[in-house]
Amino acid sequence: MKSLNTNGFYRFLEWLMWIMYLNLLWIISSLLGLIVFGIFPATMALISTIREWHVNEEISFHKSYAKAYKQYFIKSNLMGFLFLVVGYILFVDLQWIIQNTSTFQFLFLTVFIVLAFIYIITLLYTFPIMAHFNLKISHAIKHAIIIGVFSPLVTFIMGTILILLQYLWRFIPGLLPVIGVSLTFYIITRFSIIAFERFEVKQKKLLEKENNPIMKGGTRTCIRFI
Repeated sequence: MKSLNTNGFYRFLEWLMWIMYLNLLWIISSLLGLIVFGIFPATMALISTIREWHVNEEISFHKSYAKAYKQYFIKSNLMGFLFLVVGYILFVDLQWIIQNTSTFQFLFLTVFIVLAFIYIITLLYTFPIMAHFNLKISHAIKHAIIIGVFSPLVTFIMGTILILLQYLWRFIPGLLPVIGVSLTFYIITRFSIIAFERFEVKQKKLLEKENNPIMKGGTRTCIRFI
């Protein structure tokens, strides 16, 4: 039992070491892109490396990270700036809704909440989807919305943990520059992979139902999934 506890502790230390190393790589690569053009490729490379780490523990972190950074440099910047523009538009809309005291304020606020929810889901899942499936930006965004909506439990748990992390950074701010970014995206990536796997299982089951329709009262019942 003591040996098992010791092995588990060493594995945790090894995991923590790589989390710290990935955080350092993210900082360096963000600076290499002058932050403005480096932060999104650095984030994409971080997610891609974490995904590869999940599949194969024996990886070269530096090589995997550098390869992903170059591969997704342009695409991740395009997608990142797109999210910034949409986020800014939503922020401006919120300010307008707050200042607008008309009878339609509640309606506008309801629409805003729905759009903001879709935006957050898309933001959480799009980068992991790009790393996992290597899709076009438009397809990645569409799949992010679908997977996020059809994985409510995973999305809720992920969001809850991310909120709790914010309290951890406030309580121990010294951890933020050491593991803040890498740990955050480690959680996002791992939960995204869970959502992808569950979504694929649902798709397979629904395809099986389509290929083997149930006959009820002489009527063929087929279920189609987008």
